[in-house]
Amino acid sequence: MMHLGQTKDGELIVASNQALPSDILRIEYYREQKLFTLVYEDRSMDDELMPYEMFDEVSDIIKSSPDVIIVVMAQEGEEAYEYKVPLVQIGT
Repeated sequence: MMHLGQTKDGELIVASNQALPSDILRIEYYREQKLFTLVYEDRSMDDELMPYEMFDEVSDIIKSSPDVIIVVMAQEGEEAYEYKVPLVQIGT
């Protein structure tokens, strides 16, 4: 399951409680639809559309963010890891 959050200094966080099929290269945000697409580094993987539409208040926060911190929970017994990726915004 994926969760969206925000740090105290306003940076967006996308956290997954399970391993991802590949690291994320970037996240695309479609402003009109208020939806995210995960674009994986491994280009043999299909991009993944997140099926959750963002609320207007959350969409406003997203629109002001240049990037996203990704936090991924690893296999059981391993520590989670994090990295930052660009947030590409599409539409008006």
